Amino acid sequence: MTDRPAALNRAAALIAGGVALTLWLGLGAGPLDVFIGAVSQQPGVAFTFALGGTVATMLAVATLLGRRPGPGTIAAPFLIGPLIEPTLAGLDLVARPTAVVAQVPLQLIGIALIGLGSGMLIVSGLGAGTGELLASAAADRTGRPDTLVRTGIELTWVAIGVALGGPAGVGTVIVAALIGPAVARGHAIADRIAVGTHRSAAATHARIIERERRAELALADTR
Repeated sequence: MTDRPAALNRAAALIAGGVALTLWLGLGAGPLDVFIGAVSQQPGVAFTFALGGTVATMLAVATLLGRRPGPGTIAAPFLIGPLIEPTLAGLDLVARPTAVVAQVPLQLIGIALIGLGSGMLIVSGLGAGTGELLASAAADRTGRPDTLVRTGIELTWVAIGVALGGPAGVGTVIVAALIGPAVARGHAIADRIAVGTHRSAAATHARIIERERRAELALADTR
């Protein structure tokens, strides 16, 4: 991505849209949300502490495993959060489907949006999202594929969260199973877009240089 801040904003918008869509459907919170919500329900644990402590621990573990967070890793949550509420408000203007056959495809679209946004964030060069960073670091150490490690991490969030009394639904399981492959696919798509954009920009620059060279030659011939 040639314009990193713009790439970061686009990634945040896609992730926020995907998260808002999954929340709007009401099929169940995301795996990490189930865990954080369950921790915050424990006596004496505030939600802010549960959220901040979980994210900080994930970043610390990723760093210890060899993957450091980038500016995009830190900035993304602050960009994504404010976009979710207005997106939800817009979705609330239409009737929410109640049939599972309609809900599940929309859930898959939401996951795909999150995956594409996460892939764009990685390709931007500003740093992967917290979940992607931890999964990549763990995959490097274990030698397992990122998608498999990510699925294992997500299922662990669900298992611990449910054990602590957190609510989970069918949507939670769908996200846990598919977010890893969705991010991998989104990364591949974002990478192809970035390469295509770079080649197009390079080709345009070459054409401009060629036109300027021809103009200079034509001007020299008239002298």
